[in-house]
Formats: sequence, C-alpha cells, structure tokens
Amino acid sequence: MSDASHHIACHDCDLLQQLPRLQEGESAFCPRCDALLYKRKGNSFDRSLALALAGLILFVIANSFAFLSLNANGQIQDSTLVSAALAMFNSDRPMLAILVFMTIFAFPLFDLLGTLYILFSIRTGRTTQGLRHLFRFLQSVNPWGMLEVFMLGVLVAVVKLSDIATIVPGVAMYSFALLIFVLAALAASLDAHAIWNKLYADE
Repeated sequence: MSDASHHIACHDCDLLQQLPRLQEGESAFCPRCDALLYKRKGNSFDRSLALALAGLILFVIANSFAFLSLNANGQIQDSTLVSAALAMFNSDRPMLAILVFMTIFAFPLFDLLGTLYILFSIRTGRTTQGLRHLFRFLQSVNPWGMLEVFMLGVLVAVVKLSDIATIVPGVAMYSFALLIFVLAALAASLDAHAIWNKLYADE
C-alpha cells in the first residue's frame, strides 16, 4: 500500500500527519488542535452496498410510475419525474430543463451505479486504476444531486395548487421520498477513506 494512503491533513489546522491503523469504531484526533481526523465506520462496505442497492431499486420505482396526479374539473393528468424536465423544455427553458434532468435523474443514477460498481469490485478483489478516477469523479458530482431541493419545490407547489385542484401523490412520490433518506444513510455509512485504502492496496 502506498505511504500516501496512511497520511491525512487536518481539516482545521492543515497539519499533515500519519494516520494510525484503527479498528472499527475507533477515531483519530489531530495532536495539534484535537480535531477529529477520521472515524472508522463499522461494517461500512456491507451496509453501503445494501443501501446503494436499495437506493437503485427505489430510483427505478420513482421513475417508472406516476409522481403526482392532478385532478382539475374532472380532468386527470399524471406527471412523472422526467416529465417535469420535459415541461420546462417545452416552455422554452432548455437550460433549466437540462439542470433539472441532471440533478434529479442523471447525477443520482450515476452516483448509485458508480457506487455499486466500486463496492462490488472491492468485494470481489478486482480493483483497477480506473476505479480511482471513477470514485474521485463521484465525490466531485455528489453535491449536484439535489433531490431534497426538488422535493421541497414539489411540496410548495402542491400547497399552492391544492385550492384549485385535487393532488393525489403517486407511488413514485413515496419512493422518491424514501430514496432521499436512503441516499442520506448511504452518505453517512460510506467510508471514503477505507475505499481509498482498498483502491491503493496493490501499490
């Protein structure tokens, strides 16, 4: 393993120091400012793999069924997640449509598939240099998955439209809400430092 994988810079005082080998649940603190450097999470790979797989299933359900049904004057119109982006595109807002599509569909899907691929590769012992670039890219685009912001916007719209139409949440909306919590749990359980150590284990 490369010596660089054992070193870490303090997030508070920037002191570069060697990270000791930790058991599950143990933490390392900076000797200069006593800030938390790293806490090794217990059973991180298995829990993250299960959460990523559950997230992918919820993502498929959220994009396969109606998100909301709008009943106005006896006319019922179903909407899906992708139709939200299409509606903006048809309203001559192509850039906003692309942004919505990327943040609620493309980035979350790529994050889930990429995380599953990396974790499966580590579990089967088939790590390559390409996985390092993929994991680095996933960490850089992860903040662009704005499912919570989209869900908040939907709730605001539902409140405003409730006076003029009947809003019926679909299966996709419940799946989407669960997906937000699953992704939050995945982010909390994923041990990025342990993954980097695995990816550099052959050096």
